[in-house]
Formats: sequence, structure tokens, C-alpha cells
Amino acid sequence: MATPLTEKFIQHAVADRLNGDHYRRRSAYVSTEVYTRLKRADVLLAFLRTRSSPYVVVVEAKSRNTIHQLKLKVHRGRAEWTGRLLSLALLVGLSALLGYQWYFNALNTLLLLAVFLLGSVLITAVVTWLRLRFARSISAIEQLGRYPANESWIAVGEDTFVNPAEYRILLQQCRKNGVGLIVVDARGRLSLKQIPRPRHVFNDYLSRYGRKQEILDGISRRPAYGATPAERRQNRRRFLNIALLLSLTGLLMLLVYEENYGPVVPDPFADPRFRTPADIDLEGPAQDVPTDLGPSTPAPAPAAPDCPTVEANTPTYVVVDALLPTPEAEVRLQQLAAAGMRGQEQLSTVCLVDAPGPNTVAITTGARYPSPESARHAAGNYRSLLEKLGLDTQDVQIMQLGRVE
Repeated sequence: MATPLTEKFIQHAVADRLNGDHYRRRSAYVSTEVYTRLKRADVLLAFLRTRSSPYVVVVEAKSRNTIHQLKLKVHRGRAEWTGRLLSLALLVGLSALLGYQWYFNALNTLLLLAVFLLGSVLITAVVTWLRLRFARSISAIEQLGRYPANESWIAVGEDTFVNPAEYRILLQQCRKNGVGLIVVDARGRLSLKQIPRPRHVFNDYLSRYGRKQEILDGISRRPAYGATPAERRQNRRRFLNIALLLSLTGLLMLLVYEENYGPVVPDPFADPRFRTPADIDLEGPAQDVPTDLGPSTPAPAPAAPDCPTVEANTPTYVVVDALLPTPEAEVRLQQLAAAGMRGQEQLSTVCLVDAPGPNTVAITTGARYPSPESARHAAGNYRSLLEKLGLDTQDVQIMQLGRVE
């Protein structure tokens, strides 16, 4: 049967390897059984984090002989008093919130006592089940709290625990209390199961220990400054939390902006060019294409544009707002409608004399004029109105309607 690992062996294994395997400081002070105010730290590791800030790490070593200090113990009195105080606070809060209007008769008094006792039992059970720090604790972790240090570790041997459940409880309590956990094997190798949570990184805890000046002289030779692995891990977690918080805040701001002002990113399919024609039903049932179409026939010629009728030898003029392709004409009509102007109509340029090609549309005011003079006067008034509304006027002109045969 193998000899159990002793506490002395665990101490020396940690003192020999912890700095080289984890902290990797060129100049560091390492010692075992260092005293501070009648308290003895099994392993003390000190180095300079910055030029004037020493960093202190303490390790508490435990073996199978001291396994009772690694078991979780319940502070029954603390849990019970916590349940009583919280029940009393609950009763006082409910009375203040609802207004106590009962008479102090026997029934109401018994009811209050029953609520108090039941609440105390339930809250005590919940506090015990949650394994809160003040209700349940491990002696070794409490002992580490008496050693002033920036980082605290518990070191155990690989054969210390016979029951795996006790080891899992220790690991859980170390994680909850911010204490690191080291497991040492029979060859003295270290396995870091839990990284400690650094505390008060700029505090001078070295002053609490003896031989401070001697330690400072030793760690000041060729020091390697910088954060420890535990600090870097903590900073990464903080930056991640900040990034998540900023992302959530930005998402909420976008949702509030879209609800109150409008979409942040415009919908590209809201453009009139993407509108479905009125004679096309996209929601109706699909139809099968007939297989026998017969002889192919030429496509019918496009229908002639619907132009207004003009009497022979009677010139008619219109005021044209702009000559644009059909998609741009739709956008221009929306701008005019948004400015409060009504009555505009679209005419194919085929219906106008001396107009450009057939692929454009003329936007007119909708009125007809018998002479060029009256049309020019109306065009001037129309330009003035557009200028007051802040709209473009450079394409406003008068044109003559053609005569449809």
C-alpha cells in the first residue's frame, strides 16, 4: 500500500513548482511556514507586480491527516437565525405594505405566529440548501481568510480524498469563495483545478509578514512586472460583460428608435419599382402550364397609349413638372404628394409634341390651357409654389398636346 502524501511533502512541492509552472516570475520570494500575527501560512510566494506594488500569494496545504478541515460544516445557529430574521422582516414588510387593520384577537395572533414559524422553517431550509457562505463553510477556507494575500490557494494530495463527493464539494466552495485549488501527485507535480480570484491587487499585504525589507530586496533583482494569470482571466471576463451590456443597450436603443421614429435600415422592397402589378395575384393557387399549346403565334403588339382627345386645329397646352422614366416618375409623384400637392397626372410622351423618346413619362399639373401665354403664366405660378415647398423646379416647362387621330 502506497504511503499517503504528507502535508510537508505537499508544501515543498508547491513551493518548488508553483512559481515556475504558473506565475513564472524571474525574481520571487518563496518560503514555507511563514508567520503573520501568530498565524502560520504553509507557503508564501511574493513578487513585484509593479515597481512599487508587491504581490502576495499564500497556500494552505492539507493532507489525509487534516482532511476534517476540508469537509463542509453547517452553522446551524446562523441558518436558524437567518430564517427568523427574514421571516420577521417579511411580516413587517407585508404589514407596512398592506396596512395592518386586524384586531388583536386570539385567532389573528395564532395566525401571525403560525406564519412566522412556517416562514422561519422554510427560509432556514432554503438557506441551508443553498450552502450560503455564512451558513456553511470549510475550515481551511476560513483559515485562509486570516492570511492577508492577493491570491489564496488550497493544496491537497491526490490521495487526500477517498470520497469523490467531498472533493467536488471542496471544489465548489473554492470556486464560490474565490480560492484556488491545487492537487499534488506522488511525483510532486501540480494540477491547478481552480484559479483563485484576485483581490485588492494594489494593497500592500507584504507589510503584514515579517522580514518585509529582506523580501523586497530579494524580489527587486531583475523583476518581471505585469498582471498574473488570474488577473488576466478576470479582466477578460469583465471586458466580455461590458461588451454584452453595451450590445444589449444598443439593441434596446435600436428597438426604441424604430418604434418611435422609423426603421434604422430602410426596407429596399418599399421602393415603387418592386410593387406587384394590380392584375397579378401572388396569393392565388398555382396553375399548371398546358402541355399542348398548339402552333406558336406572334405576341400581340403593345396597346397604344391612352392620350387625351384634342380637337382638330385647336392647340392645347399643359404645364409639365418633369419628364422622367416610369420608376423615377413614381418617386416624383410621391414627393409632390408628401408636400401636399394633388391633381398631378402622368402622360406618355407620345401624347406630346416635340417630346423625347417613348420610354419616358410626363408629369403634368392636370390642367389644360388654350394658349401658350396662359400656360406660361400658370407655369410661373407653379414654379413659385414649388420653391416655397423646397422642391426642384428646373424641369418645369410647357408643352403642347398632340392630336390623336
